Amino acid sequence: MTSGTKVTPFGPRAASAAGGFLPKTKLVLASSNAGKLRELTALLAPLGLDLVAQSALGIEAPRETGVTFAANALLKARHAARAAKLAALADDSGLEVDALGGRPGVHSARFAGEGASDLANLQKLLAELHDVPAERRQARYQCVIVLARDAGDPDPIIAHGTWEGHIAAEPRGAGGFGYDPIFVPVAMQCTSAELAPEQKNAVSHRAQALRALVALLRQAGLSGPKPPPVPADSRRPLASDAQSVRMKRGKLFVIAAPSGAGKTSLVKALLERRPQLHVSVSHTTRPRRPTEVHGREYYFVTEPEFQQLVDRGQFLEHARVFDNHYGTARAPVETQLAQGSSVVLEIDWQGARQVRDAMPECSTIFVLPPSRRALEERLRQRATDSDAVIARRLRDAVSDMSHWHEFDYVIVNEDFEKAVADLVRIVDGRGEDLEAQRPQLQALLAELLG
Repeated sequence: MTSGTKVTPFGPRAASAAGGFLPKTKLVLASSNAGKLRELTALLAPLGLDLVAQSALGIEAPRETGVTFAANALLKARHAARAAKLAALADDSGLEVDALGGRPGVHSARFAGEGASDLANLQKLLAELHDVPAERRQARYQCVIVLARDAGDPDPIIAHGTWEGHIAAEPRGAGGFGYDPIFVPVAMQCTSAELAPEQKNAVSHRAQALRALVALLRQAGLSGPKPPPVPADSRRPLASDAQSVRMKRGKLFVIAAPSGAGKTSLVKALLERRPQLHVSVSHTTRPRRPTEVHGREYYFVTEPEFQQLVDRGQFLEHARVFDNHYGTARAPVETQLAQGSSVVLEIDWQGARQVRDAMPECSTIFVLPPSRRALEERLRQRATDSDAVIARRLRDAVSDMSHWHEFDYVIVNEDFEKAVADLVRIVDGRGEDLEAQRPQLQALLAELLG
């Protein structure tokens, strides 16, 4: 044990005895990156965790031989814990660029060679993307954080975060480190190097992974004493109770419908009424329509890029619909749920079936049109498809609607405002009368499926 270092044991028994981490618990950070140490120290300060870089203890970094971020993070955490005889925190993070097949990935820190500088790595990346147009420069930061109580910890705590964006044509900004000067986050016009530290620490991949880690720590009783109970006569929840509520796992709502049933409009209205919900943006290979924005309606990718994501196991669900592929990235959904945020997936019945198998606790909702005639009218009013495509969509709609019984709830979108209100009731946990198996649906289903 390092001389003069106070070690707080980790694990359920220790947490029970000590009420969670004691103030100023010391952890060794399995990194010598000064920028990473600054970010993690700021993000973990509220938990009273005192990080010391492994370089300050004379610990050399191990060779990163893992082929995934999780494998490398675990390797580094165990190495640092063994050398320091302290609990260890390690992260492995990097940049994945779709046009480069996911590179540089786990090799982000050494993309231009072992010991390469941030500038050299950045310049090599820009050189490889020189002829790639702006609409195909999608990228994301990935981060996996591992907390190992000791080198032999059989059950380390592992959390993941993802930050979607694209690669700029040239560097901008002097903040951050690594590829920050060329990474433009989704829905932002500036690079992450142009963000103030507190802004970046609120939304980055590392911040997302740490929030997921904190949620897991709280679930295990390892992140501080329990909040005091709410007084019986209190009309307002205590701040500590509010934080405890935020750390509960979020709920997943899956909404499916045949094309033309009004699913997208309903989800948009739902989000206006319940802005705390997060909608997951899917990837698709279909062409982008004039009014659509990459990263808002969908992440638009090529067929090879989509297949690469499938091969890397990055989709929670994916399916082929109307000659195009659609998929929901797994990591952002799992991260949001771990952070206590409820998530809405707007997908088809095939994807809903996959999500239900992967996350059986989800709530599934199917939207029906009030009639076949209404469905055809809505498809024609969109004025985005030819008569042949509309005819095919109507035929396929019958097949889609035949799966209504696989869902927990069914909503009939005849009166739009009522349908939105029904969605809100389900999300609020008050939708018992909208469960799928109810007799009054039978006549409508006979007309729609006949």
